[in-house]
Amino acid sequence: MIENPRVSLFNRCGKLYVQYYINGRCIQKSLKRDYNKENIKLAKKFVIPEIERKILLGEIHDKKNKPKEFEFYANIYLKQKEDLKTYDELRNIVVNQFFPLFKSKKINKITKGEIKQFLDKKLETVTPKRAREILSKLKSVFDIALDYEHIEKNPCENLKLPKHKPRKKMQPFTEKEVELLLITAKNDKWLQNFIATLIFTGARPGEIIALKIKDINLKEMYLDINKRIKKGIVDTPKTQSSIRKIPIFEILKPYLISQIKLAEQKKTDCLFFTRNKTCYYSSDRVHRRWYKLLRDAGIKKRVMYNTRHTFATLAIKNGLDIYFVSQTMGHKNIQETLTIYTKFLPNNNLKIKRDINILVKKS
Repeated sequence: MIENPRVSLFNRCGKLYVQYYINGRCIQKSLKRDYNKENIKLAKKFVIPEIERKILLGEIHDKKNKPKEFEFYANIYLKQKEDLKTYDELRNIVVNQFFPLFKSKKINKITKGEIKQFLDKKLETVTPKRAREILSKLKSVFDIALDYEHIEKNPCENLKLPKHKPRKKMQPFTEKEVELLLITAKNDKWLQNFIATLIFTGARPGEIIALKIKDINLKEMYLDINKRIKKGIVDTPKTQSSIRKIPIFEILKPYLISQIKLAEQKKTDCLFFTRNKTCYYSSDRVHRRWYKLLRDAGIKKRVMYNTRHTFATLAIKNGLDIYFVSQTMGHKNIQETLTIYTKFLPNNNLKIKRDINILVKKS
């Protein structure tokens, strides 16, 4: 919208002042001249036309509403996200990825091209899916500037990124590999019990290391998953659906009994405890022992999270109901489970009887 270049003059304490409007706000400035006929005539001839020209060209802005540095909007964004469980991750992205490039730049001076270059560089080390997640956070920062009317459009809009291709392939363990892992870990009861609990529950590593003895109900045969540990912080699980009870299979029971005895001997309420008899800071702290176990067992190196995939794939292959698998895994809905594990569903369609007439209704 073009501002109406209505400019007027007035007298204040004997001095000549000019008045005009920017974004609906009245601006008054002294011309540093006495209020007299000669100065009024000069102002009408030279000053007013120049101000009107600059208003029409957008060269005059409201200083109180002018675009600010990227950091201003990023801090507002972070303030809005303080209560989220993912706040530390968001802050890390803003401070360590956005700030090095954009922190001190005026928000309206950051171009779409600069953002595209930033994303292309990220794509050298992250997946397209991860790049989209980063872009969505950057877009949210620019949306705040848009709300302030400090930019006319969001430069993050309509940026093209390659289609998502998972970087890490899901690599569940086979039945034989599971047996080999447990046999290889027999001399380290703590580790053997930990691996068994991961594999036979499908729970996330952060959920397992957060378990207390009181979360194990051997009478009714279930685990109570109600928390997780991430970077030393004990919090509720990843999503609301992740708060759940997991049935204890008979195959897992002896491992849990063994681990409870170890914990009771150390007089700690943490099921999987550290040398200091406390809960682990993060499941990452078990990685060294995990990778050594894989080497000792002669099994190809895989991340610990594959124990979760192992539970799901073996459960599906052995005919357990997909709804059961979904609830046990703590997925939001069955669609999420199907999306991830469809390829492991048995092909029962070819076992159907051929004499069925799908056009005939049963009486």
